[in-house]
Amino acid sequence: MGSPRVRVFVALGSNLGDRERTLAQARAQLAHLPDTELVGESGIYETAPLGGPEQGDYLNQVVELHTGLSPWELLAQLQQIERNCGRERLVRWGPRTLDLDILWYHGFSSSDPRLEVPHPRMEERRFVLEPLAELAPDLILPSGRTVGEALESVRGQEARRLRQGARAMCGGSMDSQKDLRLEQERPHVETQRLQEETQRLQEKIRELARQKGAIILAHNYQRPEVQEVADLVGDSLELSRQAAAAQARMIVFCGVHFMAETAAILAPESLVVIPEPEAGCTLADKVEVEELLALKARHPGALVVSYVNTTAAVKALSDICCTSANAAQVIASLPGDREIIFVPDRNLGAWAAKKAGRELVLWPGFCPTHELITLDDVKQARLCHPGAKLVVHPECRPEIAEAADAVKGTSGMLRYCREEEAAEFLIGTEVGMLARLRRELPHKRFYPVTQLAVCPFMKMTTLEKLLRALQEEQPVVRVEPVLRERALGAVQRMIEVGG
Repeated sequence: MGSPRVRVFVALGSNLGDRERTLAQARAQLAHLPDTELVGESGIYETAPLGGPEQGDYLNQVVELHTGLSPWELLAQLQQIERNCGRERLVRWGPRTLDLDILWYHGFSSSDPRLEVPHPRMEERRFVLEPLAELAPDLILPSGRTVGEALESVRGQEARRLRQGARAMCGGSMDSQKDLRLEQERPHVETQRLQEETQRLQEKIRELARQKGAIILAHNYQRPEVQEVADLVGDSLELSRQAAAAQARMIVFCGVHFMAETAAILAPESLVVIPEPEAGCTLADKVEVEELLALKARHPGALVVSYVNTTAAVKALSDICCTSANAAQVIASLPGDREIIFVPDRNLGAWAAKKAGRELVLWPGFCPTHELITLDDVKQARLCHPGAKLVVHPECRPEIAEAADAVKGTSGMLRYCREEEAAEFLIGTEVGMLARLRRELPHKRFYPVTQLAVCPFMKMTTLEKLLRALQEEQPVVRVEPVLRERALGAVQRMIEVGG
């Protein structure tokens, strides 16, 4: 027998990706939480965001649960559902793939910033109050007003209902109870349908790739369903090696643009295609050719080490490239009497310099996704999972690397977690890495240090775009021959160093 069940209202919101599909997946998983019953759902509303950065409209909904989970247990389950649904949130008040909030937990209140219940802004928002009013119009809010009364004060805000929901039916007739059971079964059926659709799409991609002599490469930060269909999933070094060795007629690179460029440098006889040509890299964009030439002029005789996260034009000005997996080895391999310029990531450069015992001239660039990881996030994650090992990417800030049990590139993370005896790990990198860790090490548990560490460019590639790229054999990524020849030596030397 579970604990006595408590009445809870949870808000769902989404304004990234396939919003309808994401909400359907979330409802399905809410309906199958342990010791929990989904007893009603509101209609779905489309609303413009209130404040924050410029962003798209949200789909919002409220569901009623009866649960034996404690508030903190329920919060943990909701955060897991967010992860399962590929949660992306680029800034704290900005766009997100899925946001789940506990609006109301009967008999419980908390002002803890991790769990504010009743939700402190509930009475200010029509997109919360109107769907909540469908389920519990007479619920008494902290102000003393009912939900229905509070709703009248925000009628001026825009909210458009797209479709009707399944209202709560506790205590209803036999027919209504039957309807409720059907509504509870429907999300599960919807999830099965979506899973089957994904599998059909993956099978079609695999068959078409076989017919066309194509190899599919996917970076560790790609969406889980894209990783699953790839011939190889890896970090930049692993994928560069595969591109160099590939005899495929076509390479389909599921990653960002500089990665496809690197494949085109290494495999000029292959047709290199990227499913999403707008998938760029903010870090790579932080260094321009003219600026690098000016820095080289200020440091005559210096060797240039460029992170693989750079354009082909920057690689062409470099003596050797590196990845996060071999940056320290690359620096250690260079003559001790030569000055070294490292571009563009200051955090990776500082970490590699310390490991190699060298002084570097660091470019002031950084990865915005890894910069989102803070010491407060680390402290909070360790409070929640005190026995877990902390493994972070060297693109993180120096204080994060100092706090970690291990600093590894993504391939190194996989090896470390496989070889360590620990059963739980906190992962400080882009959240897509957790999909591969969980897939290859299912007997261990992995938690993101923060759910905000999402690269929007890495998530732009979808199965639909991948299929279209295979069908149309475009968009093609090309590197002009003269530029390719100049960049090739630096990339090849990176591969020779290994790591």
